[in-house]
Amino acid sequence: MAPLGMLGKGEVGEIVNLRPGRSQAGLHGHRHHSHGREHGKRLAEMGFSVGQTIEIIENSPGMPLLVRVHDSKVAIGRGIAMRVMVRRIAS
Repeated sequence: MAPLGMLGKGEVGEIVNLRPGRSQAGLHGHRHHSHGREHGKRLAEMGFSVGQTIEIIENSPGMPLLVRVHDSKVAIGRGIAMRVMVRRIAS
């Protein structure tokens, strides 16, 4: 198992876990997890779900990843990609 952001161009993986984002310190030092929920909801809207196959189209250092999911090309930020855990599938 590895973060999606660690796969190289042309590699395929199966999503095994969508880890929530880190909590952020809000007003008065209180922590909230809204960013994690927002990212999870957005990923689901783009077709990212446990069991879904995903292919890396482009993964250049410092740039968003371009992936294929559900016959669509989707760009996702590197930070989010590092929270999507996948199992590599041999091609």
